[in-house]
Amino acid sequence: MKALLPLFLLLTGCSDDRPPAPTAEENRRLDEAEAMLNGLNEEGPAPEGTGPSNSSD
Repeated sequence: MKALLPLFLLLTGCSDDRPPAPTAEENRRLDEAEAMLNGLNEEGPAPEGTGPSNSSD
């Protein structure tokens, strides 16, 4: 009887709780969003001095 509890816990821990795969429409939108992000990354880093200042003038 004691051996059944660990076996039961092992089997219940192996369930597949992943979300469903994206549909074709969702896949297309994700690809478009990724392409837009890749386009932003191609511009390179911002020049120095364009970030927010931490000084209190």
